[in-house]
Amino acid sequence: MDWIIFGLVVIWLAMVSWFDIRKSEIPHSAWVIIPIILASAYRIWQGGWPLVLLTAFVVVVSERERISILFQMNELGRIITWLPLLFLGAFFAVQLSPIAALAIIGFWAAWELKWWGGADATAAITLILIYPELIFIVAFLCVHVFVTIGLAIRSLMKEKSIQLHKIPGLPLLLLAVVSLQLIGK
Repeated sequence: MDWIIFGLVVIWLAMVSWFDIRKSEIPHSAWVIIPIILASAYRIWQGGWPLVLLTAFVVVVSERERISILFQMNELGRIITWLPLLFLGAFFAVQLSPIAALAIIGFWAAWELKWWGGADATAAITLILIYPELIFIVAFLCVHVFVTIGLAIRSLMKEKSIQLHKIPGLPLLLLAVVSLQLIGK
């Protein structure tokens, strides 16, 4: 079962990475919405409903502006209005897996702060639902550190100064999943 899930995840990430590299966006939000729904169902099946609850709350809070317009209530567009809901979701999720709960909140915060795109954050949350262990976070961080160091060395050699690079996030997530398998999850 693990290899089937790994294979499906790699195929999905390879496809969305291709779009991310070529156009810096995915063609349709369904490319990340369907996988997060499937990952949520999988996590519920595995007994991880608190992580799915937190993910659902994060998704709702992310759509707060649309909800505000739909209900014609400006207050619903403010993040402060939704904090109790996030705290409730975090309360349950932290008891099951503190690392995964913090990762979900961290990935969402990266999107909210405009450090990541929406597809990157949604894909990362999807992956933490599939792999809620610390080893995935370690693989994720290692890939980012190695790529950052590699790009810094490249820019230092080529341009004689260290430059910040904007790199597509989805291919990095693909590398993290592959490296997770290589280090023996």
